[in-house]
Amino acid sequence: MVAGGADVAALIAARERFLAGEPVESGIRERVLTSWQRCLRMGITPDHVSIVFHPDIDMDSRFVHAAVPVLDQVESQLSGIKVAVALTDERARILRRQGGEPALRSWLDRLAFQPGLGFAEEAGGTNALGTALAERRPALIRGWEHFADSLHTLAGAAAPIRDPISGRIHGVLDLTCPDRCADPAMLALVTTAARSIEQRLLEQYSEREQASLLAFLDAKRRARGPVVTLVDTVWPDDASTVSAYDRLRILEKAAELISAEQVGVVMVPLSQSRTAMLLSRPDGNPDGTHHTTVEAIVDRSASRHVTSVSRPGPRAESAEPAATVTDGWLLAVSEPSIGRLALQARERLSLLCDAGSQIGTTLDVTQTAKELAEVAVPRFADYVGVDLSDRVLRGEEPATIYAGMRRVALKGITEGSCLYPAGSFIHPLPYTPQARSVAAEQPILEPVLPTNLGWMAQDPERCRRICEHGIRSLVAVPMRARGSTLGIVSFYRAAVRDVFEEDDLSLAEELVNRAAVCVDNARRYTHERAISAELERATTSLRQSLDRQRRFTTDASHELRTPLAGLRAQLEEAELHPGETDLADLLRHALSDVDRLQAIITDLLLLARVGAAPPTALEHIDLVGLAESETSRRIGDPHPTRLDLTPGVLTNAVPTQIYRVLSNLLDNAQRHAAHGVVVGVHRTGDMAELSVTDDGPGVPPAEREHIFQPFTRLDTARSRDCGGTGLGLAIARDIAHAHHGTLHVEDAPPNGARFILRLPLADP
Repeated sequence: MVAGGADVAALIAARERFLAGEPVESGIRERVLTSWQRCLRMGITPDHVSIVFHPDIDMDSRFVHAAVPVLDQVESQLSGIKVAVALTDERARILRRQGGEPALRSWLDRLAFQPGLGFAEEAGGTNALGTALAERRPALIRGWEHFADSLHTLAGAAAPIRDPISGRIHGVLDLTCPDRCADPAMLALVTTAARSIEQRLLEQYSEREQASLLAFLDAKRRARGPVVTLVDTVWPDDASTVSAYDRLRILEKAAELISAEQVGVVMVPLSQSRTAMLLSRPDGNPDGTHHTTVEAIVDRSASRHVTSVSRPGPRAESAEPAATVTDGWLLAVSEPSIGRLALQARERLSLLCDAGSQIGTTLDVTQTAKELAEVAVPRFADYVGVDLSDRVLRGEEPATIYAGMRRVALKGITEGSCLYPAGSFIHPLPYTPQARSVAAEQPILEPVLPTNLGWMAQDPERCRRICEHGIRSLVAVPMRARGSTLGIVSFYRAAVRDVFEEDDLSLAEELVNRAAVCVDNARRYTHERAISAELERATTSLRQSLDRQRRFTTDASHELRTPLAGLRAQLEEAELHPGETDLADLLRHALSDVDRLQAIITDLLLLARVGAAPPTALEHIDLVGLAESETSRRIGDPHPTRLDLTPGVLTNAVPTQIYRVLSNLLDNAQRHAAHGVVVGVHRTGDMAELSVTDDGPGVPPAEREHIFQPFTRLDTARSRDCGGTGLGLAIARDIAHAHHGTLHVEDAPPNGARFILRLPLADP
């Protein structure tokens, strides 16, 4: 299948824009664009690549032997097709190339695609081999997607080959052909073939274990004596002199000694009043590997049996199977690397299983990040920091890393690491390992942190203290889900253990990928919950608004109907009995009712306009001057008003509305005061405070919120001629809220009520 002309033209145009430094928004796949960006950062140019010949490659390794049958099978499948198959090592250096018709082989030779040449991204730019190795996943690169001009006629599909036990990448399998002959199915084929090679690598481990057993059996035949046990707890069939129960007791105690790395002698009671003496000691091999050996001497009347159980040490790499005879009894030692690799595989599998069960137990983003850190420390890393976008914490789509990340979790084996604590907001610089991992969308390994200038530049003093604390290596992994980067996870190791290696990248990535799914689920749940809560608040607010409107309409209708009914009754009485009507008295009562109607309507209009004033209507107000002005102009108040003022109390407000608040509060206080009223102006923290105090009966605690509702009167028996419209306090509180302030009532000792208006202070 050949790409259409329009697609090729769009790709070439995107490539030209990229090389010109212009934004590229279409015409190219995202992972190819990311690879191009890596090439630029490494200083590669399209017209000059450094594909170097390496004469020191190992073309006869165990890895090559495992791959050859699969290469032959793929070559047979592709017979007659213009496709060549190639195998590289872990540095993308070609070890073997097979297949392809003569014309294709000659063409690839001219393009320098042959054994010994290296195609890592840092040498050859974007290409199937180097990009698959850099991203640690299968890659298909075609035509002008290659960064180097000399490779744009090629198409390649490549897949990394991992060690089935350690997870380390041994090399890359590649299919290469002319771009015009490329087919997307190549990617599936090369991936399947890579898995077949990994299976053969696993079988090789089984063969080595079988070789160890054969060596033991051969030694047994030569020894011609009874054998109690084989190292690593393999018991032969003729160990009949020790019961299954006794074997289990011996092996359990031996495992305990090995796990505790205890050196010495321990006695183990057995059945039939016998005992076994277990001797634990470190042991080594000529090649430098080491292990722990436990010998068991069983107390018998006629003879003694010696057993050995060994655990490979952490520095064990490889050793040939060995067997010796000690005091006429066989002592067999298995290959240390088999135990080490099996132990690594079990530990990795156990860690991933625990991660699957312990990460994501809640739908809380922060808790999920903490669970990831708790799983990884100390089994994989000594310190773990999880940084997420603030938008992710709020349930929104994540922002770019350059907008900053919030550290939501930090876990370590000790305190005082000097790493950014939880809650810190971090802006990673572009050349830090964290920023590079996000840009490359893959883990970044820094085995020696003190020499990494990009990391040190982030915060030199903090980084110096971190190094002094003993932290020396880092793996930074981007947390990605559904194509978006949610954050960054930083794994650190200190000097108390080995530094991170390439083999650790896949495990770190797997841990973060599992957590990323849980974090993204929690983020989406947070988003949906926030939307639901907002809708619920809006629904509640609307319901309350409708209820208030309904009550207000009912109360307003009642308040307007009362004076209208009185006025109508008086006019009808005058119409029925004109001769008995005192015209002056009628007009006086009628005008009184009209005044009341007018006051109610005025207050209703004001209540509707509160909060609608534009910001330009706000002015600097001196509350002391306002209080003095309002109290001095009032005439006819039944009780004297005293002032208690603190100079220089300023606020930003609409002057007419604050005057109305004070006027309403004074009207209310004068109606209820026994002897006098006090107006106070003070500062309370960052708020301006205006208070009106009376010495009347006060307001019962149960009614202190109710009185601010429209048309509320506590003295229901009071004459309406002496009372107000019932809207004064409601208007006053609405004005306070419109100015981001508060209005409430409290007791005024020894008796009375104090109404307090608080507004934000303004700068002098």
